[in-house]
Amino acid sequence: MRDQVLILNFDGSYSAALASKLRAEKISAKILPGNTSAEQIMGEEALGVILSGGTKGEVPVDLDGQLLRSGIPVLALGSTVPAVTTLLGGQVDEALPIDDVDTLTFLPSRITEDLHESERMFGTVHTLGLTDDLEPLALYEDKPIGLAHKTLEIYAIGCQLEPNDPDMMSLLTQFAINVCGCTRWWSEDSFISITRAQIQEKAGDGRALCVMSGGLDSGVTALLAHRALGDQLTCVFVDTGLLRENEVVEFSAYYKSAGLNLEIINAEDRVMEALAGLTKQSDKANALRKTLQAVLKETGERLEYSLLIESKSSDYLFSNSAPSKAASVLAEGVDTIAPLADLFKEEIRRVGEALGLPQHMTAMQPFPFTGLALRIIGECTKERLNLLRWADAAFRQEIEDAGLAKRLWKYFAMLHEVPYQETEEDSLVVLLRAVSVSHTGSDLRALPARLPYDLLERYTQRALKHSPLVKKVIWDLTPAHSLQEAEWP
Repeated sequence: MRDQVLILNFDGSYSAALASKLRAEKISAKILPGNTSAEQIMGEEALGVILSGGTKGEVPVDLDGQLLRSGIPVLALGSTVPAVTTLLGGQVDEALPIDDVDTLTFLPSRITEDLHESERMFGTVHTLGLTDDLEPLALYEDKPIGLAHKTLEIYAIGCQLEPNDPDMMSLLTQFAINVCGCTRWWSEDSFISITRAQIQEKAGDGRALCVMSGGLDSGVTALLAHRALGDQLTCVFVDTGLLRENEVVEFSAYYKSAGLNLEIINAEDRVMEALAGLTKQSDKANALRKTLQAVLKETGERLEYSLLIESKSSDYLFSNSAPSKAASVLAEGVDTIAPLADLFKEEIRRVGEALGLPQHMTAMQPFPFTGLALRIIGECTKERLNLLRWADAAFRQEIEDAGLAKRLWKYFAMLHEVPYQETEEDSLVVLLRAVSVSHTGSDLRALPARLPYDLLERYTQRALKHSPLVKKVIWDLTPAHSLQEAEWP
């Protein structure tokens, strides 16, 4: 058996939070799709399973009921509880929309020791009718919304993990340790050691290839692979000409000094040719994706390798993002391994720190694969790129000099054509965006930061003085309902 719990994903945000929090408690956790069959789950040989649902009342219909008869300990959370109750022969009452904070009462069990009452945010509540084989585990207004099986290690509770939630963390760790028998062994160092061995076993005596993007995920992946394979590894980086000020120079200097066999492919002219005349964001993104795929395919055809080491993380796998798709052309006919597939961004930062990455690299902001191209609204030209590089670097400098960088999730500048231009001379608006992250249940929202007026005034004066093309500076105060919407437009 593997000293690990599995998390069946019926709600991506909650599943991510559960896995990250358990690993922070040094308990190994792995996320699988919610519709994974009981046979596949048993093949993982884990010590227990957590069913991770949401809180909005959407009851999953693709849970394999055989799992409840397999003998493996199960903990159902959120909207998976009605499905589990039904499969165990119980009754589920009509959903009650609450959307408010109220009291949850815990009853004694192997996973609720020292837990009594908890103030929680309830979305939708299902009260339960229990059979003789089931006993109540948690109550809402004296009605059961959680259950425990009397003879099987099956538990269910109709709520989810919230930010800063010691009660639910206590319940989770009691389930993992007291019921499943997990031990606290997971750490960044143990992950590095295990991953190194996995990469060595996968590569054997063959050569391996790793595509680097300049970001944190690919950097950590490359360092892990380098520790495992040394000279057997070749890393490639496609310089599209779309990165921020000095990023390519700093990137190249650091990783070459770390001993990586790094090949930098200059594709700037091809990228600019592909972008020429394009003004729609979707057209620019498609052109970039096709160009990257073509460059990577040509690279793969001239290099010898039998293993592709991919930098996919759980964040990318959940979002099915474009960078992974572009690099997929290199996976044809070779083995692949994705060392970071189970980790999320903050965990990857900590692994990077354990590998010795400097703080400014582990703390770098998320950056889209399209680089600065989609931060120019309108045609992307070299002149506009150079102006945006300065505008973005100057804004980041103001933020950092003011000591605000650690309080913000993302901050950047954009360029927009002035829509009412009356001359052929380029006239541009600099758009500024800075956001922090707000947690509401499983939802993550990007809220506009409250920057000092003096900072904005000083930046505006610098931008207008720097280039006659800049006609206005605009500060975007629009909230975003998801982190993906933090980019503009």
